[in-house]
Amino acid sequence: MKSIQHLICGLLLMSWSGLLFAQTTLPTCKGKDVRQWHSCRGVLDEDEYSYAGDFMIGKFEGRGILEFTADRYQGDHYQGEFKNGLKHGFGMYFFANGDKYVGEYQFGKREGKGTYSFSNGKPALSGVWSNNALVTKMTNSPDASKKVNDLQNPAFEKKKIDALRASILKDRGSDQSEPQPPSFKVIGKARDAVAIVIGIQNYKNLPSANYAINDAHQFKDHAVRYLGVKPENVKLLTDNHAQRADLLLAFKYWLPARINSGKTDVIIYFSGHGLSQEQVKQRYFLPFDVNTDLLEETAINQKNLFKQISQAGAKSVVVFLDTCFSGSNRVGQTLVKNQRAVNLKQNADALPAGFSVLSAASNQQVAYADDSLQHGIFTFFLLKGISAEQGTQQSKQLNMGQLADYVTQKTRQFALNNNKQQDPKFSGDQQQLVVH
Repeated sequence: MKSIQHLICGLLLMSWSGLLFAQTTLPTCKGKDVRQWHSCRGVLDEDEYSYAGDFMIGKFEGRGILEFTADRYQGDHYQGEFKNGLKHGFGMYFFANGDKYVGEYQFGKREGKGTYSFSNGKPALSGVWSNNALVTKMTNSPDASKKVNDLQNPAFEKKKIDALRASILKDRGSDQSEPQPPSFKVIGKARDAVAIVIGIQNYKNLPSANYAINDAHQFKDHAVRYLGVKPENVKLLTDNHAQRADLLLAFKYWLPARINSGKTDVIIYFSGHGLSQEQVKQRYFLPFDVNTDLLEETAINQKNLFKQISQAGAKSVVVFLDTCFSGSNRVGQTLVKNQRAVNLKQNADALPAGFSVLSAASNQQVAYADDSLQHGIFTFFLLKGISAEQGTQQSKQLNMGQLADYVTQKTRQFALNNNKQQDPKFSGDQQQLVVH
């Protein structure tokens, strides 16, 4: 995992007008559960990115540095202001090719006054930006120039940030208030398998799907540890890295490239929102950037997606869906005004050959998340089912019928105990092995 030590010293460069410590003197984030980090300053290293800066309710909010380590944006980094986990406010984005943007952002996109400079000597683009595009050219803003000078102030307090990182690492090592994570020992039998794991929580234009990112990260770990998928054969897509184009590219190119015809098992996991369209009797998975007025153009059609996966020639396909198509999010809020879900009969005959689908809820029901579980209810028991079967008897196999029975029973019982109704549904081959 790529470290951000070479960037951490720049965190306080965001102290425009020297007000960072005067206005946002925050304590060091405590504990290992990032979801509990609130009004504090911390360092977070993940597979796809590294971040050092301010946190609010477990999300980037305030000022910080974000460095991308995934293949798509590797070498890029951003330093500036954040809100609700997204670039928001004033900041500087440095591209791996040497280009640079200095200016304003709104909800992750260039929006407002800013300047884009090219490393190849082309004239810089200055003006007003909207949705990442320059819409009005203008001369450089004096205010922006002043902020740039502040960002490049060499008198920042590097020693404070170095001490902060050391303190955080020390706290991580000594904090015993939370259970220590087990060593990541692979338990499941290695096999020819590939997985695409999708978790979309903070939608661009829709209410949140609470805990969907946590769902996805945990399922990814379980795919490697219990389901026998090699780490390099797991594709994780979350939030703004799970836009429609990202998903289509993953299924069209990344997945087929890893399938050995008639030999590879495919595992698909999706946690997020779904919708049904009554007129055409179709179901859709909703990517990060979906427009619900243009479902066919901006969402992922389930029928078409399953057909495309089937044509890739996999030995089997197992699909786990922690979503519902009722038009509601995980706390029962309506996704689309006056949206009316349609009852679509789901049965084995409607699926391509070799497919098995375990979904979180019946038609018209909501796939709920729960604060005490920090997961979707369905995913929590799905993970328990996958791991529990292997936890004591490493040689025991688990088929989809057994897993579906366990998840359905536990999810239904938990929901009823919380005055809710949620009944997972299974279609496909009950004898299909999920744990070998």
